[in-house]
Amino acid sequence: MIDASPNQIHETDVLVIGGGAAAARAAVAAGAAAATVTLALKKKLGTSGATNYPGMNEIRVGSAWQAADGCGGSDDGPSVHYQDIMTAALGMADARMAKILSEESSERLLELEGWGFELIDDPEGKRRHYSGYSCFASQPRAHGMVSNRTGGHTGNMVESLAAQAHRHGAIVHEGVTIVDLIVDDDECVGAVAINDDGEMVIYRAAAVIMATGGAAQMFPLSHAPGDITGDGYAIAYRAGAELVNIEFMQYMIRDIRGKPPMAGGPWWTLNPVLRNGKGEEFLQNYLPSNVTVEDVYEQRTHHYPYSTRDVSKWLDIAIQCEIRDGRSCERGGITVDFSDIDLSKAKPARHQHHPPTGGLQLGDDTIEIAHSAHAINGGIRVDEFGESTVTGLFAVGETIAGPHGADRLGGGMLAACNVFGKLTGERAADRARSAGKKEFNENSLERVMERLNRFGSGSGNSSWFEIRKSLKSKAGRSLIAVRSESLLNEMRQLTSTLRYESLLDAPVENRLDLLRILETDNLLFTADLMALAALHRTESRGSHYREDFPEQGGAEWDRSIFWKSGAGDEPEPTARQYRQDPNDPEQVS
Repeated sequence: MIDASPNQIHETDVLVIGGGAAAARAAVAAGAAAATVTLALKKKLGTSGATNYPGMNEIRVGSAWQAADGCGGSDDGPSVHYQDIMTAALGMADARMAKILSEESSERLLELEGWGFELIDDPEGKRRHYSGYSCFASQPRAHGMVSNRTGGHTGNMVESLAAQAHRHGAIVHEGVTIVDLIVDDDECVGAVAINDDGEMVIYRAAAVIMATGGAAQMFPLSHAPGDITGDGYAIAYRAGAELVNIEFMQYMIRDIRGKPPMAGGPWWTLNPVLRNGKGEEFLQNYLPSNVTVEDVYEQRTHHYPYSTRDVSKWLDIAIQCEIRDGRSCERGGITVDFSDIDLSKAKPARHQHHPPTGGLQLGDDTIEIAHSAHAINGGIRVDEFGESTVTGLFAVGETIAGPHGADRLGGGMLAACNVFGKLTGERAADRARSAGKKEFNENSLERVMERLNRFGSGSGNSSWFEIRKSLKSKAGRSLIAVRSESLLNEMRQLTSTLRYESLLDAPVENRLDLLRILETDNLLFTADLMALAALHRTESRGSHYREDFPEQGGAEWDRSIFWKSGAGDEPEPTARQYRQDPNDPEQVS
């Protein structure tokens, strides 16, 4: 049994869970609105979460921010940006959230730059910043960021936001993992955490903002650090919140041996040869008769993430099928062969949110690549002010659904983190003022303690590390790029066994062991729900592809799948449409 008596109790108006851009921007807004704010995060502010992932700095360039501020040319504007968001979303986004994002993105970027955030200058001096094309966008409005060793692909974004949060009095608790929310009489009134010393910590708060990022750690490879374990989805779901669009997971191609980086760019315009572990060329075997290898490569230069919306999908499908069917290379990927390539024939890539740096240079004649998990476009259902379906619980960042859909504009997530971070922080501060100090009955902790006490009583034959390895292997086979009823059912069978048998049997010698197990449980929940959502969506759309339903469905599938807790442990789905008119007062129908 876990001792239910906490080592520490903290009171705050607004509790922000997480440490990336979304969390930091929400903390700034709540603090500026005169609320007392506490940030609770697993690592250190400035190095925590996917926003600051240093590993992304391997690509030696920063990320991007979509903003129609004139840098992209006279044909662009907020209305064009809005249409791009909705076109990419394929009916799966909230139109009002998309419109707010398009209209306020430029202002938030200018504000952040005023706080010291570094963007790439236009080398020609014609615009305030360099701005290029990014994934799925019709105009070159993606503002490139200056990467650095600490902040990785977003440079000094969180550093700039953290300075403002401190200026407004935010208290930062580092080395703290939130394990569950405290819900009293259907209101979220706080959270339970375990810190790095193994101590139990209680937070009492009038408003809680969930900003814990995604769940990329369920996959063999990811563009996210080890602290991104699906906590926000699972914790909010257990508190009674609705989740939506969980099937729409972004995947990118990543080099796993050799250089150059193969996320995108001009390399595909060279038409390299793909070979499996037997040395065989294979891409042509997967193409319809009217599609050429050159067509596939050309379309792949338009966007980094995999999507079914154009013929570039065959590249990802072919790679994943070769790997899945046991024809991978030395490190589990496939080989890209540049040995007979003429670099002078490289063409400019449409996707280019950083200035060209001269001619292409190959580091190796052959490299090995595989798919890497990037981000989930769905999550907790919230309105434009970050309010979930649970009173007192807010969310922002990759943990939410709404501003994105089946696909997402490149640079759209970081813009959304800041646009909705501000709105969410302000609304949470309003909630704290109106609700006042929140007390809760100690019985409210019973649900949390019952869950914690499920673990650690088994024989200890399975470790959380081994369980995660099994999860990653199966997710790599069943969820990436190519899905089917049989693969998804296999995924669900494994997650059920791991969650309800292996994980309960894992050894717990102290509370730090318990933390890893609780994170693993969150990952297993999210993986299972992603598989369940993909089973329900019997069509292909955006980043979701069913080989047994390879075409995009008709009007009956222009609906998102919403999930809430139902009878027993099985989530309960409803298919509803997000508002497609930004002036519609109802978010879903």
